[in-house]
Amino acid sequence: MVRERPLKKALGQHLLKDRNLLAKLVRLSGVGKADLVVEIGPGQGDLTRSVAQRVRGVIAVEKDERFRDLLASLEEEFPHVLVIFGDVLKVRFSDLWPGSFFTVMGNIPYNITGEILFKILAEKVAIKGAYLTMQKEVAERLASRSHCRSYGALSVIFQLHASVKILLRIRPDLFIPPPKVESAFISIVFQDREEADQGLIDFVKGCFHHKRKFLRHALENLYEAKHIEGLYRHMAFPASVRAEEIEPAGFLEMHRFLKEEGVSRG
Repeated sequence: MVRERPLKKALGQHLLKDRNLLAKLVRLSGVGKADLVVEIGPGQGDLTRSVAQRVRGVIAVEKDERFRDLLASLEEEFPHVLVIFGDVLKVRFSDLWPGSFFTVMGNIPYNITGEILFKILAEKVAIKGAYLTMQKEVAERLASRSHCRSYGALSVIFQLHASVKILLRIRPDLFIPPPKVESAFISIVFQDREEADQGLIDFVKGCFHHKRKFLRHALENLYEAKHIEGLYRHMAFPASVRAEEIEPAGFLEMHRFLKEEGVSRG
């Protein structure tokens, strides 16, 4: 019998072991027998097992070598499961399923959540969507609407590219070991297969540089006053508008206007 391994706090490892909960997460993701899945951080393979029972293929990327024997036994049980050991941030997802359109799943490490999210966004041309367990605070920021305190650059960037929903909130006591924060299971379903516009992403981040101040304060670091005045006229913005009051589509319109006007960042 293969023994389970103690977890490493440095890797942000908090495992979900409840089979009923894992089965519910897979059902909520909607993956089926025709789907291919890339799993981030399988750990001891509990989610992998639940996913493997429903889909055509799974490639799981794990950093912790101590799980090698546990995951090897899972590969023996499910021939359509492949485990790769390495840093997920250094693995190109599209190389795992060349020419295929796949789904990303995982109970992701809290300490690199942002990096994983932007990696998924950068490779969206090959990804249907992502179904991820993460810190509830981050999930709420992703799904937040304008005029909310949690609304920010992360909200806008992902909602411009995907439909984002919190599917389930998960208590700390359902993890081993329990994290100090609540978690959530979230869906990020991409709206198209086009590459994410890095210029737009950088623009949105710049707009939220002074989140609690008027938008103008952030724009003054990026553009000349005459260009800001032209933008405000085009958008019919009041002088007091703040970034947190603007819907995601408004940022897209702002970025397009500045590009069409040939305005470059200062």
